[in-house]
Amino acid sequence: MRASAHLAGERRNVTVLFADVVGSTALAEHLDPEDWTGIMNNAFERLVPAIYKYEGTIARLMGDALLAFFGAPVAHEDDPIRAVYAGLDLVAATREYASEVRERFGIDFAVRVGLNTGPVVVGEVGSDLVYEYTAMGDAVNLAARMQSAARPMSVLLAENTYRFIEPVFDVLDLGIITVKGKNDPVKTYEVITPKAQPGKIRGLAGLESPMVGREAELAALVQLSWAVHAGLGRAAIIVGEAGLGKSRLIEEWRTKVTDEEEKAQHVHGVGQESLIWAEGHCLSYGQGLAYHLLIDVLHSILGVPSTASEPETRAALQKLTSEFFGPVHLEIYPYLGHLLSLQLDQFADERVQMLDPLSLQTQYLSALRQLLSAMSKLHPLILILDDIHWADPSSIELLIKLLPLTFEAPVLFCCIARPDRDSHGWRLVSSLRETIGAGLTEITLQALSEEDSRQLIANLLEIEELPEKIRNIILLKAEGNPFFVEEVIRMLIDRRVILRKNGGWVAQKEIETVDIPDNLQGLLLARIDRLPENVKRTLRIASVIGRQFSVKVLEQVLYSQKIT
Repeated sequence: MRASAHLAGERRNVTVLFADVVGSTALAEHLDPEDWTGIMNNAFERLVPAIYKYEGTIARLMGDALLAFFGAPVAHEDDPIRAVYAGLDLVAATREYASEVRERFGIDFAVRVGLNTGPVVVGEVGSDLVYEYTAMGDAVNLAARMQSAARPMSVLLAENTYRFIEPVFDVLDLGIITVKGKNDPVKTYEVITPKAQPGKIRGLAGLESPMVGREAELAALVQLSWAVHAGLGRAAIIVGEAGLGKSRLIEEWRTKVTDEEEKAQHVHGVGQESLIWAEGHCLSYGQGLAYHLLIDVLHSILGVPSTASEPETRAALQKLTSEFFGPVHLEIYPYLGHLLSLQLDQFADERVQMLDPLSLQTQYLSALRQLLSAMSKLHPLILILDDIHWADPSSIELLIKLLPLTFEAPVLFCCIARPDRDSHGWRLVSSLRETIGAGLTEITLQALSEEDSRQLIANLLEIEELPEKIRNIILLKAEGNPFFVEEVIRMLIDRRVILRKNGGWVAQKEIETVDIPDNLQGLLLARIDRLPENVKRTLRIASVIGRQFSVKVLEQVLYSQKIT
């Protein structure tokens, strides 16, 4: 067989993770080679799952190091965030393993993790005989430098990654460092922990606009609120592609209803019972995490973040179940506590451990049904279930069985989803349609009209005389998607096409076109990567032909490709 070097390359934005054992050469010198090999094999067994949990790709396991990619060969819209979570999990797993190594071999075992995000060329590198899937580019080199500069048992980021993850994690700004091979110093950040209350991942800092083009949808949701206030159970489905404003619509709905409740209270002295709002958010990598949606709903009901300590969560659950169920709360608490992975006392633990999985699920359902029913008797209840296209099957199964509550109590289930009809979460949408009937309100968000898009641009920038060419570029790239509008504006600001002067924004220079913003590349690639290979190939060819073309032209190109 002939060996020939090759690179089947594809350009992508990728977050690169490097992890390396601190002082591995010195450690290995003091140990028998077989012992050191055993230590590293056991380490990789503990570290590798952290990468796979967040759907990263392990490119290489070296003697004392690990290289992984997030964003290739399959992209996700939040790859930098996933990579940071994986890095923190690597450190946590190492900390647990280090105590075993210290006890058995008397050495200190630690890792350093470095991350960087940027464009790379990914593909199979090597020959016909030996090749590997890897990435090439400066972004990979900088990730390696971040790992070298990191403190033991820490995760160090370059600024390229920080700007994507800043709303989600608390970090320590370590300033700028000089990096070998780079002309300019690099700003770095050490990750501390996930934020108890994450900020908005989307949106432009310092730029705000009233909600545009969603007046009818907002009115429909407000009307649902008053139906629940009147003691009726209801359900709603809000469907729309990423970036169309589903979360913003929920935020405006909640604000408007709360304001009107406060006005009624002020005018009449005694108003209607205030609504209880509880929210559960699905994780983009959560399909394999059992009950993760329901667990998030429970945290919201308890009023404690998912990052809360176990004692804090336990105290909140004990308080809640005691208030609603009194002496019989011990019939409810063990099952909700187990669902939240709390440490139970011996009596409660024995009740749970004696159950098989199906019986335990039945008890989860019973406890949740009783809790929601009891809460709604005191205050009408609205449950927001966000991003259910990412929901886990176990949560969906229980939620489907909870839907009949809408016939018994003032409970409103509001499901938010992208139109991913093959997802586990879509079963809940189908069940809502079958179960709720006339009590169901369906809202499908469409792209903004050109008029609304123009209004959004004007609201964000407050530029009365924005050059028409720049405005048209924003409109063309965004195609009526509010998030896309914001990201194109962000890129224009970063490139100093638009500058802030004297408290306002001014257009500094003309441009002919713009690339797809980094924040959108992951989102769009994630959709493309889910397509069948033949469809992806057709899409790649179509992208080369141009934005608009005849179907016959595409057919001819595809035909010629088959011949060659």
